[in-house]
Amino acid sequence: MKKFLFLLFFYSILSEGKSVPNNELSLYFIPSPFGIDWTTPSTLAVTAAKNKFGFKSHFMGHVWVEIKCQDQHEFTGMVGDDPDYLNQLILKERGFGVLYHSFKGRLEEKKDIEAELKELTLEGRINFVTFKINENQCQRALNYLSQYRKHNVGRYYGLAHRPRHGEGSGCSAFGASFLDVLKLLDQDMKDSWSSTINIPHTLAGPPLSDEGVSLIKIFSHRKSWAQESEKHHKLTFWDPDKMFHWVKKKILHGGESIERLKIKNAEGLVLDKSHLPAPEGPIWLQKL
Repeated sequence: MKKFLFLLFFYSILSEGKSVPNNELSLYFIPSPFGIDWTTPSTLAVTAAKNKFGFKSHFMGHVWVEIKCQDQHEFTGMVGDDPDYLNQLILKERGFGVLYHSFKGRLEEKKDIEAELKELTLEGRINFVTFKINENQCQRALNYLSQYRKHNVGRYYGLAHRPRHGEGSGCSAFGASFLDVLKLLDQDMKDSWSSTINIPHTLAGPPLSDEGVSLIKIFSHRKSWAQESEKHHKLTFWDPDKMFHWVKKKILHGGESIERLKIKNAEGLVLDKSHLPAPEGPIWLQKL
C-alpha cells in the first residue's frame, strides 16, 4: 500500500505543470469589405453591389468554425460553390427571392482556411470568439459536424436555410448552429447577431412569387421594407457584419472581466462555458 501511494505521489509530481489539452469551439467573423446596409431594399442593393464589385473576398461577410477536442482539430465553413448571383438576379429576375434561393454549396477544407486566415489576421480584417468547453460538449460538436457531412447537408447554400432542419445553410447560420447545438446561444447573441426584414411581395421574385422582379425595380424602390399590415415575406437571418461588431464592442466596452486574445492583428474574446453540461436532446430538429 505504501509503495502504491509513493508511486501515485511520484506520478503527480511528474504530471504537475503539464498542460491539459484544451477543448475549444471558435467562430471567426469576417465582415463585408465596405459594409452592407440593410436599412431599405435599395440601400441593400446598392451596398451589396459595391461589395460585389470591390473584388475583395467574402463580399457579404463570412463565418468559420474551428473545433479543438483533445487531439482532434476541425476547421471549416459553409460556402456557395461558385454561386451565380448575377445570373439569378438579371436573367432569372429573382428579385429578393434570391435571398431564399438554394445555391450549390459545400464545406470548406481546413488547409484552404488556414492559408487565408494568415492573410486576414495580418490585415486585421477578422475577429473571433472562442468558447472553452468540456469534453462532452466537444464530442457533441464533433458529432454534429460528422452527421452534417454524412448527410451532405452542405450541398445546399442559402441565407434562409436552417441547418439543424437539414435544409442546408449560409455561412453565418452554420456558425451559429454549433452554439445552438450546445445551447450556448444567449439572448444577447441572438439579438445582436441577427436581423429581420419584411420583404415586400412586389419585390419578391421566384421562389416566393411567380412574377419576376428586375434589378431596375429594386434599385428604384425608394420605400422601406414592408410594414406588418402589407403583404410581405419575413426573413430572419444571421449577419456576419453584426457578429463582427459584437465582438469589437465587447472588446472595447466589456470591462476587465472579459478575457481577450490577440492573433497577430486580429482580436477576439474567450468565454468559458466548460462548466455547463452538454445537452442530451436530438441534434436535428426534423428527420433528415
